[in-house]
Amino acid sequence: MPDLHSSKTPDATTEQREETRSDATATGAAAPRPKCFLPWLTIVLRVLTGALFVLSGWAKAVDPWGSVFKIEEYFAAWGWYDFPHSLITVGAFLLGSYEFVCGALLMLGCYRRGSVTALSLLMLLMLPLSLYIAIENPVSDCGCFGDAFVISNTATFVKNVVICAALAYLLPFNKRVTTFVTTYAQWIVGGVLTLYILLIGLIGYNIQPLEDFRRFAPGTSLTGDSDDDDDAEETTSQMTFVYERDGEQRQFTLDNLPDSTWTFVDRLDSPDASASADLLTITDPDTGEDLTEEVLSTPGGPDLMLVTVPDIADVDLSATYLLNDLDDFVKARDGKLVMLAGVNATAADLDAWHDVSMSHYPIYRLDPKTIKELARGTSALVYVRDGEVVWKRTLNSIAYSTVTDTPADQLLEMLDPQPVKMLNYLTWATVVILAAVIMLDRTGHLVHIHLRRRRRARSEGKES
Repeated sequence: MPDLHSSKTPDATTEQREETRSDATATGAAAPRPKCFLPWLTIVLRVLTGALFVLSGWAKAVDPWGSVFKIEEYFAAWGWYDFPHSLITVGAFLLGSYEFVCGALLMLGCYRRGSVTALSLLMLLMLPLSLYIAIENPVSDCGCFGDAFVISNTATFVKNVVICAALAYLLPFNKRVTTFVTTYAQWIVGGVLTLYILLIGLIGYNIQPLEDFRRFAPGTSLTGDSDDDDDAEETTSQMTFVYERDGEQRQFTLDNLPDSTWTFVDRLDSPDASASADLLTITDPDTGEDLTEEVLSTPGGPDLMLVTVPDIADVDLSATYLLNDLDDFVKARDGKLVMLAGVNATAADLDAWHDVSMSHYPIYRLDPKTIKELARGTSALVYVRDGEVVWKRTLNSIAYSTVTDTPADQLLEMLDPQPVKMLNYLTWATVVILAAVIMLDRTGHLVHIHLRRRRRARSEGKES
């Protein structure tokens, strides 16, 4: 007969563990702390590492189009030209939001194990990728901080090594340091941070980035100073223009352009085109002639409404109705405002666009990279006064009724998205909500501790 009581009797090892645990509890002894664990170092690494990811994620999320272009640049270097644009866009949103939210949670001490693990998994991908980029140099810069900070590929790899070292230290020790937020309120903090960064990204994608780190930000002159103009003139004189006649194509310089029997095809930038990198160059689509000075508004001249199209094939034809109404609004301003379009297209594409849209506004050719830096989106509107950018927004963000129903004297004000004010509202609202949540959470935690101590004191008084 088996002993029925033997299954309930703990073995010697279990008894020894329980006695050791009870002795440790009675004497108040804690588990031995590893010598390499330093609470102050853990907090410093938590804050610095989290802040780095917050900066990186915010710079990506505020300008989703920039992240999309950078991912497309990577894929083009690898020959992945047919990758769906929609998936690239989703990936750009997820990457920026992931870095920002996880970095902020790490800074605040929320999800102490989960936040470090999530960022460590990300670095398992980023570290070998940055090593490959540093060796092969497939792109000019990694884009880890968007357009806010541009660092070399080698510096990117070194940065990632330091981050991985910090995360490796935090993985076993971050849980040992206390948090600012209790477990019950962590999900609220994470939800608020996620909502904030997604709103920032959606506005940046559908209207324009709320913080513009590019070279044509609002308040920037499109013509530059006199020294830049001299450099631009010298660079333009070195450009090569491609013309065609009877199926034959030839290259000409600005000082040796052919006669009218030749048809303009394309303009080739010289190797020294970086000398005019901070300038906007507008060329005639038929001749390739530089018309920047003639087109851009000068001090005291009419304001300019510039339509930018980086790829004319991506523009919805329904936008032509909006553009024609804007053109009617411009012409009713009696010469105080002019409208033109800067596009990246061949002469044949422009002819087809004229036929379909029945446009009467002039269309010029702009470099596609310049268009993408000037304004984000498949098509956008840039308002220029005295040669300086005042505001910009995508055409898709302008409702047709806004142009047709808004009084003419209020339309320009209505079209200004005021990104600085919008960013301030969103950021301060998020800060206030987080501060309120943390304050209520800490207050409730302190009240709970106080009540627990009072209950313990009462129980000890009754026992005595």
